[in-house]
Amino acid sequence: MNAFSRSLLLALGVAGLGYFLWSMFVAIRYQALCEISYWSATEAQLRACDDRLGALPKN
Repeated sequence: MNAFSRSLLLALGVAGLGYFLWSMFVAIRYQALCEISYWSATEAQLRACDDRLGALPKN
């Protein structure tokens, strides 16, 4: 395995890990705020949850 292949695999691994962490953050956020699953919620449910988030006091 040459250096390019290792670099490419490392980049793909880092990108995959980043996507995994981002998706976990998003899923947990919507579950905690609105008790819905981000991945199975409709667009209207997500907008309503975002509106609810906007109504929270900012401290």
